Amino acid sequence: MLVLTKLNDANYQSWKTTMVHALTAKKKLGFVDGTLEMPSRENDPSKFELWNQCNSMILSGLSHSIEAEIAAGIVHAKTAHQVWEDLRDQFGQKNALVIFQIQKAIATMSQGTMSVASYYIKLKALWDDLELYRSPIVCNQTKEHQNEKEEDKLMQFLMGLNDLFKTIRSNVLVMNPLPNVRQAYSLIVQEETQQQMNSDPGENFSIAALVQGRFANWKQSKGKTCEHCNKPGHTIENVIL
Repeated sequence: MLVLTKLNDANYQSWKTTMVHALTAKKKLGFVDGTLEMPSRENDPSKFELWNQCNSMILSGLSHSIEAEIAAGIVHAKTAHQVWEDLRDQFGQKNALVIFQIQKAIATMSQGTMSVASYYIKLKALWDDLELYRSPIVCNQTKEHQNEKEEDKLMQFLMGLNDLFKTIRSNVLVMNPLPNVRQAYSLIVQEETQQQMNSDPGENFSIAALVQGRFANWKQSKGKTCEHCNKPGHTIENVIL
């Protein structure tokens, strides 16, 4: 097992960073990034045997460093580089749902009963996790940086919505490309209108009408005496239930 935290469907970026450190320390990163290519078995059998031994060791380490259901999909892989590429293709795409969860955790984080040091460490871990999903800012990437700022606004808007909108919120988060905050606002307003239309005002009206009708019957019967029980305040035709 190369790292303590196993890869799951929500922690690829942090897992990858830790794995790169582990492989670099063991001078084996070239096996996964493809820079150390497999030697020819025919032309250099001794070198091939050594390479194959190291490759098998890394394959074993990778399989023990990911969750069992993910590991089941790589058991037939021949090289560590193939596994590395497959995991990148499967989990390395930008995941708006993960970013949303990280930003929500940041927005709701408070010190509570923690010490200042513990609070800071937890918050910094979230900042670092979020940074893994951000592109490095360079002078010619102003547009990318602006897009990420717009994404932050979208996440902050979505995480503040009531649970009535959790379905439409999930739908927005899986859209590709993501809408901007103004487009998301328009979608949420439409959903709100639809929910209001789907409520049954006819049922409320019928209840109100029933209550009002019974009150009117009582008002008309006030001062009269029932012919059935000889009690005042109602008639036999207008019994108040």
